[in-house]
Amino acid sequence: MRKFLSLFLRHWSQSPVKISLTVLSVALGTGILILSFSVSSLLQKEVTDALQKGGTVLYVQNGTVKSDGTIERVDGRPQWDSNAPAQVKSDVAGVQQAVVVANIPFDEVSAAGKSWRVRSALGSGPDYFDVFGLKLVAGQAMTEADVDSGNKKLWLSEDFAKAVWGSADAALGQFVQPPGRLFLRGPGGTDKQNLIQSYVVAGVYSSPSEVNRRSYGIGDAVFPYTAVLPAGANSTLMKSFFSSTFVVRAVGVNADKLTASIRSALASQYGETISVAVWEGSPRGASTYLQELRQAVSIFSVSVNVLGLVLLLISSLGIFSVMVVESLGRRKEISLERALGASQSLVLQEFWSWSVALSLLGAAIGVVLAWVLSGPVLGTLAPLVGEVSTKFQSAAGLDPWAVVAGVVLALGCGGVLGLLPAFSAVRGTIADTLREA
Repeated sequence: MRKFLSLFLRHWSQSPVKISLTVLSVALGTGILILSFSVSSLLQKEVTDALQKGGTVLYVQNGTVKSDGTIERVDGRPQWDSNAPAQVKSDVAGVQQAVVVANIPFDEVSAAGKSWRVRSALGSGPDYFDVFGLKLVAGQAMTEADVDSGNKKLWLSEDFAKAVWGSADAALGQFVQPPGRLFLRGPGGTDKQNLIQSYVVAGVYSSPSEVNRRSYGIGDAVFPYTAVLPAGANSTLMKSFFSSTFVVRAVGVNADKLTASIRSALASQYGETISVAVWEGSPRGASTYLQELRQAVSIFSVSVNVLGLVLLLISSLGIFSVMVVESLGRRKEISLERALGASQSLVLQEFWSWSVALSLLGAAIGVVLAWVLSGPVLGTLAPLVGEVSTKFQSAAGLDPWAVVAGVVLALGCGGVLGLLPAFSAVRGTIADTLREA
């Protein structure tokens, strides 16, 4: 420590501007690297990890996937019955849930005396919420009895419930009515009757992240898929009809293997000639959104990390310059130290310690700089990351692992670059060095 302070004061007195700029350049490089690592970590957590956390989610339909990603459904009665989801769940290893998904084509409902836009309304069963990790925050969970009875109940996302009624609890017991046909009766058709009944809000579930919602088409409103059946309909036949589309969640199985296993399980039960479409995306069909999102995250993360590493390396060249001047200016002193018994390794250790100390000082300032700039920088990058922009804007502080990695790399770069000039300082014999000096 005393040796370091002596060297620092000596260099500071000789060239304070150069030492200050060297330390500040290392601080700037370290701060940028820490910020780039933090951005990558946040993207990884909010996008890649969030998508993988729930396992592999695939939609299955009795049909074929067309070249444009849309699904061509089998006309008429499905080639399998209502037991198909349960068959897949029992026969395919890793499958945790398999539940019917009925994509109901309406995007507007009436509630609280107003009309509201709905991004996605779906008919499904109790397992739907487990497939996508949607936790109940108010009310009662959907049951199989609700599906069997076709109860006119509705479960809403927390965001939707708050937008309409102000809170999740206030939404419970309220009525929501999807658009329906008006049946004209009486002379001249003056007596109008809406054939679509109202649904009562039975529960509110936690809103999914925007990435998950867009990736898998998660509904803002979910109701028992049998609730759309008209009174007196053949429930067994209609359940089989709706079961032509269902969603599967599996753990520990990749998408390709899961797809093959689902096809095999359905073929073994319903015949080899059935048409099975399996895709990753939303109930409306396959999309490239997930693949493009993962690629974008990977490219963005690699780009900012490489940029941060390059800037740190460039900023650490200042330490190399300081050590070059040190080795040239102290050649005679170093030779005398060696003549008095100092080993080459001791001289190298002295240079290394000095360069690491400068790097540590710069890295410490860089951590403070990164902490101060983290909010503005993440806010500036928010428009570039689309669906996770709100996470960037609300992020506070830095990722601890990013800080550790940034400091370690700063010390590594500074230590290596500072050590290189020392090898020339101890090269050659002591006598030759003294004569040259």
